[in-house]
Amino acid sequence: MAESLGAGVRRLIQKVSLLLCPGEGGQSTTEYTLVILVAATIALLLLNWAKGGAITNFFQTIFDKVVAMFN
Repeated sequence: MAESLGAGVRRLIQKVSLLLCPGEGGQSTTEYTLVILVAATIALLLLNWAKGGAITNFFQTIFDKVVAMFN
């Protein structure tokens, strides 16, 4: 799944790059900008997810399962 997601992101970056800069000049800058925007969006989503107590619940579930294995 990660492979197909990465390939999809690369295709999206290429298409947007062609729309923003039809020539070769500035293509790398555009690609870097888009990658940074995608990374920032993912980071914000993860932070919002973590704020809701998801990390605490995640580790509590794992701990409970480990304890249950030894009872």
